[in-house]
Amino acid sequence: MPPRSWSCVQVFSRSLALLASASAVVAAPLSAPVPLSVPATELSVPYTVTVTGRDTLIAVGRRLLADPRQWPQLQSFNQIADPRRIPVGTVLRIPLRLMPAEAVSATVVAVSGDVRGADGRAVAEGQTMPQGGRLRTGDGQATIRLVDGTVLRLRPSTAVQVDVSRRLPRVGGVLSGVQVQEGQVEVKAQKATNGGLPGFRVSTPQGLLGVRGTEFRVAVDGRAEVTRGEVLEGQVAVDGLRGKPGQRVNAGFGVVVDRTGDVPPPVRLLAAPDLSALPVLQDRVLVRMPLAPQPGAVAYLGQIAADDRFEPVLQTVRTEVSTTGTALRFADLPDGRYVLRVRAEDAQGLQGLDARHTFTLKARPEPPLPTNPAPGAILSAAPLEFAWTAAPEAGSYRLQLSRSEDFRAPLHDRRGLVPTALRITDLPPGVYHWRLASERSATDQGPFGAAQRLELRALPSPLAPPVVGTGGIRLGWEGLPGQTFEVEFAREAAFATVELARRTEAPALEVTLPGTGRYFVRLRARDPDGYLGPYTAPQQFSIPHCLRDGQGRCAMSNAGQSVLIGP
Repeated sequence: MPPRSWSCVQVFSRSLALLASASAVVAAPLSAPVPLSVPATELSVPYTVTVTGRDTLIAVGRRLLADPRQWPQLQSFNQIADPRRIPVGTVLRIPLRLMPAEAVSATVVAVSGDVRGADGRAVAEGQTMPQGGRLRTGDGQATIRLVDGTVLRLRPSTAVQVDVSRRLPRVGGVLSGVQVQEGQVEVKAQKATNGGLPGFRVSTPQGLLGVRGTEFRVAVDGRAEVTRGEVLEGQVAVDGLRGKPGQRVNAGFGVVVDRTGDVPPPVRLLAAPDLSALPVLQDRVLVRMPLAPQPGAVAYLGQIAADDRFEPVLQTVRTEVSTTGTALRFADLPDGRYVLRVRAEDAQGLQGLDARHTFTLKARPEPPLPTNPAPGAILSAAPLEFAWTAAPEAGSYRLQLSRSEDFRAPLHDRRGLVPTALRITDLPPGVYHWRLASERSATDQGPFGAAQRLELRALPSPLAPPVVGTGGIRLGWEGLPGQTFEVEFAREAAFATVELARRTEAPALEVTLPGTGRYFVRLRARDPDGYLGPYTAPQQFSIPHCLRDGQGRCAMSNAGQSVLIGP
């Protein structure tokens, strides 16, 4: 801190951060390091001192200049007639090139994925970045802390250069700034501890953003040649190229600067999405977060982190709005607790305010896949044979069978099943639902898989005893409305050769059989929806040997009896 005995009040011009020439900053190509003496920005914007009492240029030179003997340059620069008598209230401008400065390095505090420095080597956490240092993220992300405490969070496919990183010991301040050539950076700028000292600034090919104690995002789209700025807290001064008029952008607003360098009026950012309907428990390996429609949104960006600091961001996903339903999808997350951050994007590409949602992922051990019965199976009432695949990490399995889809009162709840099969008997006809889960142990069960539906239908009723008449045989049985029936006759119980087959819409049949002797009969029912049930058990009957008439019926005696042949 400067001594209190100074006879002038020191104020660092905000224009250092707000009005520096963007073209001077961008002139140094990203592929070449910037020299320590850089800052053409430092040369173009002076530090200012307001004279409040008796003071001289010589005294000011002793306090603030690297070489006090250069005070005559202050006289010329400020057009001071008498260096020993400076009127009170005079604002002295001191070129920063004349002030002592110490080079300091930024620090990489977090790295995930592919992040490389100017030499193409991978960047590690804790690595320092000197003034002029460059960093590029591929599919990775990185966090940098600058000398003034400003934190930069670099998203994938971003190129950044630390173009100013110097400490001004005589005034207790720092000069700090970065150049964003492409990609997206989230910025949390630290408030200056000494009012009037330099603020952090970001330069892009389209303009300059100057801030002081502000949280904002800046994105450079190299293909479209635009810079987007979104202010979340505080205020950002955005200036265009070649001295074009700028805009002050307040919290909750954003601006898009195109290749012309013109800065349009700020627009309001989209509100934070409503995440209140999202579940707090996710039980599938692919995490799906459906999003409600939001006016003005054309896309959404979602980020996953382990805690509210979002350091690091584990995954970033962008999805466009779809008329069939919009959802963010995240894959390959281990089980655990997570925080989701979502923002909407408008037609200009400006991303809005953040909404957060905390959830727990418990998707493992994964449930096995059912193999029998088939989904939606319609079966005849009989012992049910359930079977499934062997799931990784599963020591045993759990099967639930329920009449209702919600499984609130399952009829069967079998735990600790070691084989991958189960038989259940004595189930009445009806609709059932069943599901499976894997168990690591008695206290560690994974989620249930998708419930499967099946239907048990009653077997056809047994045939009534056949009535053998003079015209053949008459059969009857029970049936349901809309059913049709297939009836078969054979000489052997195996029905290898069918002697006669008939179809009927009524649960009754009368036929004349070809020949006499022993027969077997069986039938099956077809429901109105096409389901064909199993055959009934074969039943046996005999047609007596008799004298037949021309129509194949037994001939009758005068007494009305069949004329039988043989025993």
